[in-house]
Amino acid sequence: MTCWLGVALLAVGPGCTAGADREGQGALAEETAEFADPLGRTTSFVSADDLPTVFYGEEEEEEEEEEEEEEEEEEEERELEEGDIYRVLGDGHLLNLNAYRGLQVIDIHDPESPAMIGQMPVSGTPVEMYVDGDRAIVLLNDWVGFRATPGSLTMERRAGGAVLLIDIGNRNAPVLLSQLDVPGYIQTSRYANGATRDALYVASTSWGWVDLGNGDYEYHNEAVVKSFDVTQGALVERSQLDLGGYVTGIHGEGDVLLVARGPEGWDNENSQVSIVDVSSIDGFMTLRDTVTVDGYVRSQFHMDFRDETLRVFSGPQWGGGVSHLQTWDASDPDDLTPIDEEDFGDGQSLYGAVFLDDRAFAVTYRRTDPFHAFSIDPDGNVEEKSEFIVSGWNDFLRPVLGATRLIGIGVNDEGGGRRLAASLYDITDLTNPSPMIARAEVAGSEGGWNWSEASWDHRAFTVLDGAVNVAAPTGEAETGLVLLPFSGYSVTGDRWTYESAVQIFTFSGTTLTRRGVMKHGSPVRRSFRAGPDTAANVSETQLSLYDQRDLDHPEKLGELDLAPRYSTILGYGEYRVRIRNPEQESWEREEGQMAVAEVVAAADVAAVATPLASFPVTPDASYYKVGDDLLAVVTSRFVSWPSHETTIGVFDLSDPLRPRAAGQLVTTDLPPTYDDYYDYYYYAPTRFHVTNRSLTFASKTDSWTVVGWVEQCESYVTYSRGDDSCWGLDGCTYTTGQRSCQSLDGGPEYCSGGFAECTTRLGSEDACAPVVDEAALDGLLESYCFEGEASRQHRQMTVHVVDLSDPDHPALAPPLALPAEEDAVSTLAHEGDLYVSVKLPATVPDDPRPHARYFLRRVDLSRPGAPALGPAINVPGEALAIRGAKVFTRDRVWGSYFIEPAIARSTLHGGLAHLNNYQVLAGKAIDDTLVIDQHQRALMTYGERSWPTYWRWSYGYKSGSLAILRPGDTISTTGFDVVSEAPIDRWMSLVPFAAERRAFFNVYSGTLMVDYEDPRQPVAQAFFTGAWRPEILVDRARDEVLVAAERVGIHQLDLDVSNLLP
Repeated sequence: MTCWLGVALLAVGPGCTAGADREGQGALAEETAEFADPLGRTTSFVSADDLPTVFYGEEEEEEEEEEEEEEEEEEEERELEEGDIYRVLGDGHLLNLNAYRGLQVIDIHDPESPAMIGQMPVSGTPVEMYVDGDRAIVLLNDWVGFRATPGSLTMERRAGGAVLLIDIGNRNAPVLLSQLDVPGYIQTSRYANGATRDALYVASTSWGWVDLGNGDYEYHNEAVVKSFDVTQGALVERSQLDLGGYVTGIHGEGDVLLVARGPEGWDNENSQVSIVDVSSIDGFMTLRDTVTVDGYVRSQFHMDFRDETLRVFSGPQWGGGVSHLQTWDASDPDDLTPIDEEDFGDGQSLYGAVFLDDRAFAVTYRRTDPFHAFSIDPDGNVEEKSEFIVSGWNDFLRPVLGATRLIGIGVNDEGGGRRLAASLYDITDLTNPSPMIARAEVAGSEGGWNWSEASWDHRAFTVLDGAVNVAAPTGEAETGLVLLPFSGYSVTGDRWTYESAVQIFTFSGTTLTRRGVMKHGSPVRRSFRAGPDTAANVSETQLSLYDQRDLDHPEKLGELDLAPRYSTILGYGEYRVRIRNPEQESWEREEGQMAVAEVVAAADVAAVATPLASFPVTPDASYYKVGDDLLAVVTSRFVSWPSHETTIGVFDLSDPLRPRAAGQLVTTDLPPTYDDYYDYYYYAPTRFHVTNRSLTFASKTDSWTVVGWVEQCESYVTYSRGDDSCWGLDGCTYTTGQRSCQSLDGGPEYCSGGFAECTTRLGSEDACAPVVDEAALDGLLESYCFEGEASRQHRQMTVHVVDLSDPDHPALAPPLALPAEEDAVSTLAHEGDLYVSVKLPATVPDDPRPHARYFLRRVDLSRPGAPALGPAINVPGEALAIRGAKVFTRDRVWGSYFIEPAIARSTLHGGLAHLNNYQVLAGKAIDDTLVIDQHQRALMTYGERSWPTYWRWSYGYKSGSLAILRPGDTISTTGFDVVSEAPIDRWMSLVPFAAERRAFFNVYSGTLMVDYEDPRQPVAQAFFTGAWRPEILVDRARDEVLVAAERVGIHQLDLDVSNLLP
């Protein structure tokens, strides 16, 4: 039975089912481009139009334990290891955990030509990883994944901390073996690498509001330590300790984990330190005793456990106050007993700290940097032996040269600057009043400022004993090496420039020397030795490798971009062109720095394929494929109001392996190109289209036309009788709504809006019905009235065509202005021509409400140098798409209270539009984007319109759906049938593009692809991370979809494959 839906879209009668499709129960037959429709009798159309705008009065516009894991007892069967974002593998490969691309395998056999040989994309912020044989254990925060909901397009979004077990046995193709969630935000971890069993311990913190069960909520920090048994092929959860507070550090020593956590409230600075027994080889944990210390524990290096003694540095969390060194007898780990305490650094903040067997050192700071030395006897008694004052501070202290010296990594703030620095201390005599032997700052301008991840993460820098052999300026042999990353501004010529680099220092027992600098393209996260004479520097975007045989003048051997910025991917037959923007942001680039267009084989993986040809193009431009063989690069820059300079570069790709720069057009006669974010009346937006061997710019010029003197009244429900009066109550009745009424030049009054009586239904949408009897509103409404001159906005369109018929000589055709009286609405391109929707004011007998007639004009571009404007054809609304002789339009009609949306399909014949199908979508609020696919189905997102309220902001509609409609294809069916309605999340917005029965949505942090091969049951298919408002390439010949996502790369997926969570 044919299902015809009248004015009410979902008013389904007996024997008529929403979702019906007339191809029967089997696979749907392919629709042809044209239906065998008789020409409709209706050829004249009038649509609803907005109320005019009234202006009145003022216009209203709207170490350290570095010893920590270094001093494990040799007889221990398990080593507690700390993770990092990189691992140098023993077979000439580097494993890197990248924020944009996930896990990367890099071949560094030849430092002059490092190569990416494998990767496994994962979405999240890297925390750290471990490598055990051919397994990588990866920890991420901000991990995001989506799981499809059966029967719906609403997505189950999973996010938070995650642990992944990955097989890296095949370096070219890492494989995910297992993945488990971790509650909250992962802060650190430890890995117990045993002879037969391995375990992972993860510390995380959850922040958020907790329901107390009585209607009240309380903000809580919840520290969690979770353990996993790491088998050869899976992660197995073992135990979880819920500790409260928030984790500030964990320290591993033998079979003991020390877990420090900050307090619950902001008014409490006292941390707690817990002893966790991790001796069980299967990962099971046992919580022992917990102590509350006298201050705030900043990191793992402020705790120590040895010789059955717990030793802790703590200090003020927010500055001021006193710092403390405390010790406890831990011979019974279930009953810790205080031994001694020493207070120091009054009025100062606590920074770096380190524990040795019988000594401890700490740095406090307030304008100066006291270096404190303590003795600790075998019984745990402590005594401060000396305090040395120097400028700046040290964030980390690392014992070197047999624990006779300390290297400090910190900041010198003398002279008002802030310079990263390394310091050398003699710690053989704790009473030495001047233990600092030397200090050296990183390179840069005097008084300059720089910073580094090394200020808060000890893994960012490297300190090595016995790594080099070089003479100090005074002749001593220096064997120690420090690699310290830094970023900052320095003076180059007469201007400040931003640079990132790694400073090399060398040291001996009596000297510290600043050596050369290894420059890097972006802030370095890690600097380390990748070989005996090779240093590796890793940022989120680049790997650089340096020869360190000459430490004063290190030579760059090679570099590799880790996350190239691919903004566009275009198809040219057997080849594809990817646009790669410069690594630097626009404000960091050298003048004239270019992007690169890279030609790759379509059969290769687009993100990593070796370019077969390349050529420079303007960066941050708009890139368009014109015809089968041209690439147009368009940029627009402001010159002076109102002029913009537009540059169009043309490249000939008739032979993609030999691309050729053709002509260029530079002109101020084209309108500036804005995107649709600027589509409001302060700007005249420009719409851009690729047309027949040409580029077309359609611009609008705004003006306001006075329509008369208007009296306007606004009515709304009083606050006490509105929806707030029923807040939290079930079955409560309230009144809601708003109404605007106008009278033009003393004529009849007309209104938009209305009122409804609603009943609350907790847990679902309220039930509302319009108030028909106005008398029922007595005493419920408030109103105010005003009068003024009413105006209507008018936009005149001008069409500008850039003729590319001769690519070597692009030319601007004379501008084509549409008639001044026509109000421009929108444009679309079809088969090389441009189609323009315009409207004119109209009147309807006995109806004073505003109306308009819509018209469609064709701009013939068969000769791009001489565009020709065709006649205006009256159509029912704004043109959406043209399919053969059919035109689909979006209309607006007056309903009882509001302007209702409608959709129509007409046949263009004999200079008229003959109506075939028309459907009013009463009660619906339709989003801006409406797509007509190649099979004449209409895809749109809509929700039930909600009644407006004066007192509360509203989306204007209830939760929505993706609706797929198709025109009725029999004589008796004159409307559109609903093939399906699939619920969507409110934050999903439809992309104005569909191909191969795939629709696309902008969603949180990326793009979602929806498969509607069976339009009766669309399903979520794939999620492309980082692709926000992307250009999408659907390759029909290869059944692939490609999405460029800047630094995340180029997503490439078979059209029949899903990448969603199972």
